[in-house]
Amino acid sequence: MKILVPEPINYDNYPPIFSLEKVQSGKYCFSNLNVEHKAKFADAIFKRKNILWKDIKNTGRHALGAEKIDKKSLKAPLPRFITDDFDDFLVFRYHGKNPMVGYRQRDVFYVLWFDHDFTLYNH
Repeated sequence: MKILVPEPINYDNYPPIFSLEKVQSGKYCFSNLNVEHKAKFADAIFKRKNILWKDIKNTGRHALGAEKIDKKSLKAPLPRFITDDFDDFLVFRYHGKNPMVGYRQRDVFYVLWFDHDFTLYNH
């Protein structure tokens, strides 16, 4: 009898799935965005729907790519589920240079904050 072990899934070969499930309440919440920012967020995730994670890593941070920022640079309180061993957040631009900040798990990008006024961290 032959036992087949499935290949591990390489999530870098998939496009990102954007989730608002863990957006934090407060100043940087989706609900505090104006209509223009909400529309630009929708455009931003639509433009990335066919770009693989591996390609995002090689794309400019102010284009359709992402950048890492240290969790210590954030001015908002961290959610309780962010553990001490967690170091960096990912940042995508959603409206010009306005960033959405969150983290990646497998192929899902969980948005935590929308920095609509450039005050969430030092830019």
